[in-house]
Amino acid sequence: MNNLLKIVISSLLCLTLASQAQNEFSKWYFGGQAGLDFSTSPPSVLLNSAMTQPEGVASISSPNGSLLFYTDGVNVFNSLHQIMANGTGLNGNTSSTQSAVIVKQPGTASLYYIFTTPHSYYSIVDMSLAAGLGSVTVKNTLLFTPSTEKQVAVRHCNGRDAWIINHASNSNEFRAFVLTSMGISSNAVVSAIGDNFVNAGIMSAGQLKISPDGRKLAMASYSTANMPSNGLGGFQLFDFDASTGIISNSVSLKPNVPGAYGMEFSADGSKLYGAVQSQTPQIFQWNVCASSSAAIVASEYSFSPGPNSTSSLQKGIDDKIYVTRLFQTFLGVINNPNASGAAMNFVQNGISIAPKQCTQGLPNFINGYTKNVPATFASTTACQSVSFSVPAQASFSSGCSAIPYPYSGYKWDFGEPASAANSSTVMTASHTYSALGTYTVKLIMYSNCENDTITKVVTVTAPGPSITVNGLFSICKGEKRVYTANGGTSYQWSNSSSTSTVALSPASTTVYSLTGTSGICKTTEVFTVTVNACAGVSEATADLQIKLYPNPAQAQVMIESLQSGEALIYDMQGKLLQQTVIKEGLNRVSLSGLLQGIYLIELRSMGALQRQRLIVE
Repeated sequence: MNNLLKIVISSLLCLTLASQAQNEFSKWYFGGQAGLDFSTSPPSVLLNSAMTQPEGVASISSPNGSLLFYTDGVNVFNSLHQIMANGTGLNGNTSSTQSAVIVKQPGTASLYYIFTTPHSYYSIVDMSLAAGLGSVTVKNTLLFTPSTEKQVAVRHCNGRDAWIINHASNSNEFRAFVLTSMGISSNAVVSAIGDNFVNAGIMSAGQLKISPDGRKLAMASYSTANMPSNGLGGFQLFDFDASTGIISNSVSLKPNVPGAYGMEFSADGSKLYGAVQSQTPQIFQWNVCASSSAAIVASEYSFSPGPNSTSSLQKGIDDKIYVTRLFQTFLGVINNPNASGAAMNFVQNGISIAPKQCTQGLPNFINGYTKNVPATFASTTACQSVSFSVPAQASFSSGCSAIPYPYSGYKWDFGEPASAANSSTVMTASHTYSALGTYTVKLIMYSNCENDTITKVVTVTAPGPSITVNGLFSICKGEKRVYTANGGTSYQWSNSSSTSTVALSPASTTVYSLTGTSGICKTTEVFTVTVNACAGVSEATADLQIKLYPNPAQAQVMIESLQSGEALIYDMQGKLLQQTVIKEGLNRVSLSGLLQGIYLIELRSMGALQRQRLIVE
């Protein structure tokens, strides 16, 4: 399968998974028994709701879009629009901005957490019970108190777990709890930042929302016209780290705005909307991808959406933003929320929900951020040498940065543990395998969120050239020796030379490498040149009339002596390797049993001796 086809298949898989996640948010139940079904375009009206709720609501569907249940934070209604088994008495409140949010427990098939406000509690629904209609199995477990009416859920940047974020009452503290396959954490990540809710009874109202890429958090804090002009309330923007749960970098977009209530991000994450609930309602827009905090504030655009109070803002799976209109049979619609200014195309009577009516709330959904891990990496095999390159990190379709959590480093494992060069940390790497066969290559991609690992099987079927190096591999310090490459058509030495011969004079024992190429195939040979001190070798106790040549020698050495004696050959550690009797005249001494290297030869005659180096090539 070629790389392009793999990329296409990977992209289609990501689109399929994203579509399934969107289907979970396709059924909306809200207001005065109102409902919309986003599995059609435009959304179709649902008339089967059993719920009348002034403010916050939540609903959830299956991956194929079938309704599972919905809630006002007090009662839970199943897909037959009846009270679910044990589904009454939850500790939400019918007058809470975000009374409930539903999050499926990671790693489970049927468990859903319902988080309720004010005061942060959770209950658990098991959809495997009551013949698939579900039952509340855990009810009203306290997370923390006192808290506000604000809560939002977002995927952890690992794409698996989830953060549930609330704001403490009478405080400037956000609290983020992580939900994993093991359950909800008991300890919150606390971020003390932004407004201090000194008037929690009023400022408690207003929505929290997370940008589509999970990097920004927006908050509306309700205030009234008679509150002190102390800069509190209004609309604020923060950075959010979905790896740690930490909230930072507060930006006051518009402080002390009476009636600040609704918040929502555009589908591409570049725009943020805030809605004012008052007799003269307003909707604000900011470009949150502007170059600085001041530029974000300066990008403000506002307009009047017309009579009747605007309250909640909620993005649909069609990427439009829907606006509540109190006691009306229409929702307002921002049709192009990614566009700047009037091009957003707000329509006051955007979609009918008749004969039902709006109240203040729309369903609160977990942010749908999903992490995409590259399916594989590229590799090119040239005989026993294989080159690898890291894959492009999958981008996210929304946000001010295409890659919210970029990789910070890489590590290759080439699957040949016996090789001294079995790993690499560069983005484009290569490895020459010592033998033909099949190898499992592993790439670890590091990030501050969660490391990702990809494996791939590579098969080496064609041998590379047989590369050899000829030369003397044991030399004395200060000597320069010539080494010759054989077996390839071109060469690359580790000292950057590209000729077939190279002169080396290492100051100490050194490991060198030679890569030989023949056609498209490469083989690397590693060799060591051992450097010996060789000091005090040449010595004699008398003036012996003995000559030794040639030196360096190969198969034999000639010893010419005026008197009889013997020749003893030692290695550099002093081990006797060979002892030969020499006669007066010319003697031929065989060196066939010796390897290339440096030896000591001791010539003895009539009680005197002569010692010197003997080099065997």
